[in-house]
Amino acid sequence: MTTISQKSAREMLGTPEQFRGGVYVTKNGVAELFIQTAEEREEELIERHQQQQVNAMLKLVSLSQHDYEQGHHNSARDLLARRRAHKLNNREL
Repeated sequence: MTTISQKSAREMLGTPEQFRGGVYVTKNGVAELFIQTAEEREEELIERHQQQQVNAMLKLVSLSQHDYEQGHHNSARDLLARRRAHKLNNREL
């Protein structure tokens, strides 16, 4: 990454061929702005979305494990029996 002044940024960013992204724009030596290419931003958003998906899956696993430890689970046979009973009850209505 490169740090440049606002004046240099205006000169450099005038031609897209020169700009490769990852540039800090400073004002009085303090970073004020970070500029990146559209491709870099898209990659960042994809990575963030993937991380959110991983976090959501980990939370589901954690909740499932907690439910199981609390005894909130059924066998496959019990679930099938409940499903069949539910279907029969809905037909009677």
